[in-house]
Amino acid sequence: MTPNGWAPWRGPLPDVVLRGIQASSDATSPILARLRGLVPFVSWTLPDKSEVAAVLQSTALAPHVIPFQEVTKIDAEAVISAFLDEHRRVVLKPGFEHLASRIFFIACDGDDLVVRQRDRRWRMPRDRGLAELARMVGAEPWTLQKMIISRVRDGRAFDIFVHAAKNGSGQWELIRNYARVSEAGALATITQWGGYVGDLDSILAGFGARGGALSAQVKRLGLRIAQALDAHYGGRLDEVGVDIVVDPQGWPWIAEVNSGPANRFHEFDRARPHVAHAIDVARRFRTGRFPLGIEADG
Repeated sequence: MTPNGWAPWRGPLPDVVLRGIQASSDATSPILARLRGLVPFVSWTLPDKSEVAAVLQSTALAPHVIPFQEVTKIDAEAVISAFLDEHRRVVLKPGFEHLASRIFFIACDGDDLVVRQRDRRWRMPRDRGLAELARMVGAEPWTLQKMIISRVRDGRAFDIFVHAAKNGSGQWELIRNYARVSEAGALATITQWGGYVGDLDSILAGFGARGGALSAQVKRLGLRIAQALDAHYGGRLDEVGVDIVVDPQGWPWIAEVNSGPANRFHEFDRARPHVAHAIDVARRFRTGRFPLGIEADG
């Protein structure tokens, strides 16, 4: 792939492909299919947020899964309305995208809906608000979640990021974990919007004596999530980023799980196990212990 598009190239095949790129059109799909039959791929992209939540809901991790509902363009208005009736405060977000500007925090207030989206806040009569929200839902499935209030001592919103990856032995290990705290008055913990990244143990100290145990619990939870999803998808995952929120009672909830998580704060830490895992896969492939095509299923 060049800046001007696809171009012919002759050379040896790589020992392994680090990232399973997504076909941008039907024309490239046969090329990827052919390559997958010749070279091992070490990673696979997770499906939409609702499917991932459904997988986790079927495991022992179910008590940590935030109540959720998939939303499609066809039934968006009715689904959002019913979910609001049950939970009163909800979050609506795209199933695949990671654009925080398209996350909607919705609350019932009498006969109105109050919606917050980044720095925008609007109130509408319920019927009009539901129609407006339904219009926002794209062609791909979106996800509704019950809103979990997760705050530090001064009232700002926070969540926890846990990054796990496979190492050179094919085992899952923690790469980095930290807390993200919002700017005052915001609901989303987006560092580009004024929030900041803080030390996990320092932030959880606000939970008092339980803080240390909670820190250990969320780290174990991140590893368990990675292992559970990897087992479900046939051992094809190489890394995951887990977003966890903690309710006022100190219970950790899984907000979402992403493959290929952002790592601008710990790029070297991520590269070390990632490259080691790729070398291990290439070695196993050469000795016939890594079958081709396993990552292409599903």
